[in-house]
Amino acid sequence: MLSVFPPDDDRWQPRCAAVPEPVPPGTLLCAQLGHDFLLHRNIDGTLVFPDVSQVNLAALLHLHTIGALDGATVLTGVLPSSEALPATLTPVSLRSSAAQVGAGEWSAMSLASQVLHWDRTTRFCGECGGPMRVTDPAQRSKRCEGCEHSVFPRLAPCTITLVHDGDRLLLTRQPSWPPGRYGLVAGFVEPGETLEACVRREVYEETGLAVDDVTYQGSQPWPFPHQLMVGFTARHAGGDIALRDGELEDARWFDTLSLPMLPPPLSIARSLIDAFLLQRNK
Repeated sequence: MLSVFPPDDDRWQPRCAAVPEPVPPGTLLCAQLGHDFLLHRNIDGTLVFPDVSQVNLAALLHLHTIGALDGATVLTGVLPSSEALPATLTPVSLRSSAAQVGAGEWSAMSLASQVLHWDRTTRFCGECGGPMRVTDPAQRSKRCEGCEHSVFPRLAPCTITLVHDGDRLLLTRQPSWPPGRYGLVAGFVEPGETLEACVRREVYEETGLAVDDVTYQGSQPWPFPHQLMVGFTARHAGGDIALRDGELEDARWFDTLSLPMLPPPLSIARSLIDAFLLQRNK
Protein backbone atom coordinates (compact mmCIF):
# COMPACT_ATOMS: atom_id res chain seq x y z
CA MET A 1 0.00 0.00 0.00
CA LEU A 2 1.15 3.52 -0.79
CA SER A 3 2.87 5.29 2.11
CA VAL A 4 1.39 8.76 2.58
CA PHE A 5 1.68 11.57 5.10
CA PRO A 6 0.73 11.53 7.89
CA PRO A 7 1.46 7.88 8.70
CA ASP A 8 -0.78 6.06 11.14
CA ASP A 9 0.06 7.03 14.71
CA ASP A 10 -1.34 5.12 17.67
CA ARG A 11 -0.76 8.20 19.82
CA TRP A 12 -3.72 9.97 18.18
CA GLN A 13 -7.39 8.92 18.41
CA PRO A 14 -9.96 11.23 16.80
CA ARG A 15 -13.12 11.69 18.83
CA CYS A 16 -16.38 13.61 18.64
CA ALA A 17 -17.72 14.48 22.10
CA ALA A 18 -18.98 17.35 24.20
CA VAL A 19 -16.43 19.81 25.54
CA PRO A 20 -15.95 18.74 29.20
CA GLU A 21 -17.18 21.12 31.89
CA PRO A 22 -15.09 21.98 33.69
CA VAL A 23 -12.13 21.36 31.38
CA PRO A 24 -9.75 19.11 33.37
CA PRO A 25 -6.08 19.96 33.91
CA GLY A 26 -3.79 18.38 31.32
CA THR A 27 -6.21 18.96 28.45
CA LEU A 28 -4.37 20.01 25.30
CA LEU A 29 -5.34 22.85 22.98
CA CYS A 30 -5.03 22.83 19.19
CA ALA A 31 -6.07 26.45 18.63
CA GLN A 32 -6.04 28.65 15.56
CA LEU A 33 -4.97 32.28 15.49
CA GLY A 34 -5.84 33.63 12.07
CA HIS A 35 -4.77 30.92 9.63
CA ASP A 36 -2.02 29.56 11.91
CA PHE A 37 -1.99 27.15 14.84
CA LEU A 38 -0.54 28.12 18.20
CA LEU A 39 2.11 25.65 19.37
CA HIS A 40 4.23 25.61 22.51
CA ARG A 41 7.99 25.67 21.92
CA ASN A 42 9.93 23.60 24.42
CA ILE A 43 13.40 24.50 25.61
CA ASP A 44 14.89 22.03 23.13
CA GLY A 45 13.00 23.71 20.26
CA THR A 46 10.37 21.02 19.73
CA LEU A 47 6.80 22.13 19.07
CA VAL A 48 3.85 20.61 20.96
CA PHE A 49 0.26 21.50 21.80
CA PRO A 50 -0.04 23.87 24.75
CA ASP A 51 -1.86 22.94 27.91
CA VAL A 52 -5.20 24.72 28.33
CA SER A 53 -3.76 26.55 31.34
CA GLN A 54 -1.66 28.64 28.94
CA VAL A 55 -4.66 30.18 27.18
CA ASN A 56 -7.83 31.91 28.34
CA LEU A 57 -10.47 29.35 27.35
CA ALA A 58 -13.24 31.90 27.81
CA ALA A 59 -11.84 33.84 24.84
CA LEU A 60 -11.99 30.88 22.46
CA LEU A 61 -14.58 30.75 19.69
CA HIS A 62 -15.89 27.58 17.98
CA LEU A 63 -14.70 25.27 20.77
CA HIS A 64 -14.80 21.53 19.96
CA THR A 65 -13.41 18.26 21.27
CA ILE A 66 -11.51 16.59 18.43
CA GLY A 67 -9.75 13.60 20.05
CA ALA A 68 -7.04 12.38 22.37
CA LEU A 69 -3.25 12.55 22.00
CA ASP A 70 -1.23 10.26 24.26
CA GLY A 71 -4.41 9.83 26.28
CA ALA A 72 -4.96 13.58 26.85
CA THR A 73 -8.12 15.19 25.52
CA VAL A 74 -7.50 17.66 22.67
CA LEU A 75 -9.74 20.68 22.15
CA THR A 76 -9.75 23.04 19.20
CA GLY A 77 -11.01 26.58 18.87
CA VAL A 78 -10.24 30.02 17.46
CA LEU A 79 -8.50 32.82 19.34
CA PRO A 80 -9.72 36.24 18.16
CA SER A 81 -6.47 38.02 19.06
CA SER A 82 -2.91 37.44 20.26
CA GLU A 83 -3.26 39.66 23.32
CA ALA A 84 -1.91 38.26 26.61
CA LEU A 85 -0.53 35.10 25.04
CA PRO A 86 2.61 33.55 26.57
CA ALA A 87 5.84 34.20 24.66
CA THR A 88 6.38 30.42 24.42
CA LEU A 89 3.44 30.09 22.00
CA THR A 90 4.44 30.21 18.34
CA PRO A 91 2.06 30.61 15.36
CA VAL A 92 2.77 27.94 12.72
CA SER A 93 0.93 27.30 9.46
CA LEU A 94 -0.60 23.90 8.85
CA ARG A 95 1.58 23.28 5.79
CA SER A 96 4.88 24.21 7.41
CA SER A 97 4.05 22.31 10.59
CA ALA A 98 4.25 19.02 8.69
CA ALA A 99 8.04 19.17 8.97
CA GLN A 100 8.04 20.37 12.58
CA VAL A 101 5.58 18.21 14.54
CA GLY A 102 4.82 14.52 14.97
CA ALA A 103 2.31 12.59 12.85
CA GLY A 104 -0.21 12.56 15.71
CA GLU A 105 -0.04 16.33 16.15
CA TRP A 106 -0.38 16.95 12.42
CA SER A 107 -3.38 14.61 12.19
CA ALA A 108 -5.02 16.52 15.03
CA MET A 109 -4.28 19.86 13.38
CA SER A 110 -5.63 18.57 10.08
CA LEU A 111 -8.90 17.54 11.70
CA ALA A 112 -9.09 20.77 13.71
CA SER A 113 -8.64 22.85 10.56
CA GLN A 114 -11.53 21.09 8.84
CA VAL A 115 -13.84 21.19 11.87
CA LEU A 116 -13.24 24.91 12.39
CA HIS A 117 -13.76 25.64 8.68
CA TRP A 118 -17.06 23.73 8.81
CA ASP A 119 -18.16 25.55 11.96
CA ARG A 120 -17.38 28.99 10.51
CA THR A 121 -19.10 28.34 7.16
CA THR A 122 -22.31 26.67 8.39
CA ARG A 123 -23.67 29.25 10.80
CA PHE A 124 -26.90 29.59 8.82
CA CYS A 125 -29.17 27.09 7.10
CA GLY A 126 -28.88 26.74 3.34
CA GLU A 127 -32.56 25.80 3.12
CA CYS A 128 -34.32 28.55 5.13
CA GLY A 129 -31.56 30.84 6.41
CA GLY A 130 -32.18 30.02 10.06
CA PRO A 131 -29.41 29.62 12.66
CA MET A 132 -27.62 26.27 12.82
CA ARG A 133 -26.75 24.56 16.10
CA VAL A 134 -24.84 21.45 17.20
CA THR A 135 -27.63 19.43 18.82
CA ASP A 136 -25.75 16.21 19.62
CA PRO A 137 -22.15 16.56 20.87
CA ALA A 138 -21.50 12.92 19.95
CA GLN A 139 -22.06 13.70 16.25
CA ARG A 140 -20.22 16.16 14.03
CA SER A 141 -23.34 17.79 12.61
CA LYS A 142 -25.50 20.90 12.86
CA ARG A 143 -29.27 21.17 12.66
CA CYS A 144 -31.38 24.14 11.70
CA GLU A 145 -33.57 25.37 14.56
CA GLY A 146 -36.36 26.13 12.09
CA CYS A 147 -36.63 23.50 9.34
CA GLU A 148 -34.38 20.86 11.00
CA HIS A 149 -32.11 20.62 7.96
CA SER A 150 -28.84 18.88 8.98
CA VAL A 151 -25.34 19.68 7.76
CA PHE A 152 -22.23 17.54 8.25
CA PRO A 153 -18.64 18.61 7.58
CA ARG A 154 -18.03 18.82 3.87
CA LEU A 155 -15.57 16.43 2.26
CA ALA A 156 -14.57 16.98 -1.37
CA PRO A 157 -13.09 13.88 -3.09
CA CYS A 158 -10.36 14.52 -5.68
CA THR A 159 -8.39 12.15 -7.85
CA ILE A 160 -4.67 12.58 -8.42
CA THR A 161 -3.00 10.43 -11.04
CA LEU A 162 0.49 9.41 -12.03
CA VAL A 163 0.34 8.75 -15.78
CA HIS A 164 3.20 6.62 -17.10
CA ASP A 165 4.41 5.44 -20.47
CA GLY A 166 7.19 2.95 -19.93
CA ASP A 167 9.88 4.85 -18.02
CA ARG A 168 8.32 8.22 -18.80
CA LEU A 169 6.15 10.16 -16.35
CA LEU A 170 3.60 12.77 -17.30
CA LEU A 171 4.21 15.79 -15.07
CA THR A 172 2.23 19.01 -15.07
CA ARG A 173 2.73 22.52 -13.79
CA GLN A 174 0.27 25.09 -12.43
CA PRO A 175 1.14 28.81 -12.68
CA SER A 176 0.84 29.35 -8.92
CA TRP A 177 3.51 26.78 -8.02
CA PRO A 178 7.11 27.69 -7.15
CA PRO A 179 9.30 28.14 -10.23
CA GLY A 180 10.39 24.82 -11.71
CA ARG A 181 8.05 22.60 -9.68
CA TYR A 182 5.97 19.98 -11.48
CA GLY A 183 3.29 17.65 -10.14
CA LEU A 184 0.50 15.33 -11.22
CA VAL A 185 -2.90 15.68 -12.87
CA ALA A 186 -5.60 16.18 -10.23
CA GLY A 187 -9.21 17.30 -10.09
CA PHE A 188 -12.49 17.14 -8.20
CA VAL A 189 -14.89 14.24 -8.67
CA GLU A 190 -18.14 15.40 -10.26
CA PRO A 191 -21.65 14.28 -9.16
CA GLY A 192 -22.60 10.90 -10.61
CA GLU A 193 -18.99 10.10 -11.55
CA THR A 194 -16.88 7.14 -10.47
CA LEU A 195 -13.32 7.75 -9.31
CA GLU A 196 -11.97 5.91 -12.36
CA ALA A 197 -14.09 8.02 -14.71
CA CYS A 198 -12.81 11.15 -12.99
CA VAL A 199 -9.22 10.04 -13.63
CA ARG A 200 -9.85 9.54 -17.34
CA ARG A 201 -11.79 12.80 -17.69
CA GLU A 202 -9.29 14.96 -15.80
CA VAL A 203 -6.29 13.59 -17.69
CA TYR A 204 -8.02 14.17 -21.02
CA GLU A 205 -9.38 17.62 -20.12
CA GLU A 206 -6.04 18.89 -18.84
CA THR A 207 -3.58 17.20 -21.22
CA GLY A 208 -5.52 15.70 -24.17
CA LEU A 209 -4.23 12.20 -23.39
CA ALA A 210 -6.22 8.99 -23.10
CA VAL A 211 -5.35 6.52 -20.33
CA ASP A 212 -6.18 2.96 -19.36
CA ASP A 213 -5.16 0.52 -16.60
CA VAL A 214 -6.43 2.95 -13.95
CA THR A 215 -5.27 1.49 -10.63
CA TYR A 216 -5.97 2.70 -7.10
CA GLN A 217 -2.85 3.27 -4.97
CA GLY A 218 -3.89 5.04 -1.77
CA SER A 219 -5.55 8.11 -0.30
CA GLN A 220 -4.70 11.12 1.81
CA PRO A 221 -6.74 13.68 3.74
CA TRP A 222 -5.84 17.12 2.43
CA PRO A 223 -7.19 19.82 4.76
CA PHE A 224 -6.78 22.78 2.39
CA PRO A 225 -9.59 23.19 3.23
CA HIS A 226 -11.46 19.84 3.05
CA GLN A 227 -10.30 17.50 0.27
CA LEU A 228 -9.76 13.76 0.25
CA MET A 229 -7.08 12.98 -2.32
CA VAL A 230 -7.50 9.56 -3.95
CA GLY A 231 -4.32 8.43 -5.69
CA PHE A 232 -4.13 6.37 -8.89
CA THR A 233 -1.68 5.29 -11.53
CA ALA A 234 -2.74 5.05 -15.18
CA ARG A 235 -1.06 4.03 -18.42
CA HIS A 236 -0.85 6.26 -21.47
CA ALA A 237 -3.24 4.81 -24.05
CA GLY A 238 -3.00 7.37 -26.85
CA GLY A 239 -2.94 10.99 -27.91
CA ASP A 240 -0.46 13.85 -27.81
CA ILE A 241 -0.16 16.44 -25.09
CA ALA A 242 -2.45 19.42 -25.61
CA LEU A 243 -3.33 21.84 -22.80
CA ARG A 244 -7.09 21.88 -23.21
CA ASP A 245 -8.83 23.59 -20.28
CA GLY A 246 -6.43 26.42 -19.46
CA GLU A 247 -5.68 25.24 -15.91
CA LEU A 248 -2.07 24.21 -16.57
CA GLU A 249 0.95 26.25 -17.52
CA ASP A 250 2.81 23.21 -18.85
CA ALA A 251 2.61 19.43 -19.21
CA ARG A 252 5.31 17.17 -20.56
CA TRP A 253 6.86 13.73 -20.42
CA PHE A 254 9.92 13.29 -18.20
CA ASP A 255 12.35 10.41 -18.13
CA THR A 256 12.77 8.93 -14.65
CA LEU A 257 16.47 9.83 -14.74
CA SER A 258 15.90 13.54 -15.44
CA LEU A 259 13.05 14.74 -13.28
CA PRO A 260 12.35 18.40 -12.39
CA MET A 261 11.60 19.78 -8.94
CA LEU A 262 8.92 17.55 -7.44
CA PRO A 263 6.11 18.18 -4.93
CA PRO A 264 7.11 18.20 -1.23
CA PRO A 265 7.10 14.94 0.79
CA LEU A 266 3.92 16.08 2.54
CA SER A 267 1.83 15.40 -0.58
CA ILE A 268 0.38 12.19 -1.99
CA ALA A 269 1.69 13.39 -5.36
CA ARG A 270 5.23 12.90 -4.11
CA SER A 271 4.31 9.52 -2.58
CA LEU A 272 2.95 8.32 -5.94
CA ILE A 273 6.08 9.46 -7.77
CA ASP A 274 8.46 7.97 -5.18
CA ALA A 275 6.60 4.64 -5.22
CA PHE A 276 6.75 4.49 -9.02
CA LEU A 277 10.47 5.26 -9.06
CA LEU A 278 11.15 2.66 -6.38
CA GLN A 279 9.27 0.01 -8.37
CA ARG A 280 11.17 0.88 -11.55
CA ASN A 281 14.53 0.66 -9.79
CA LYS A 282 13.96 -2.82 -8.36
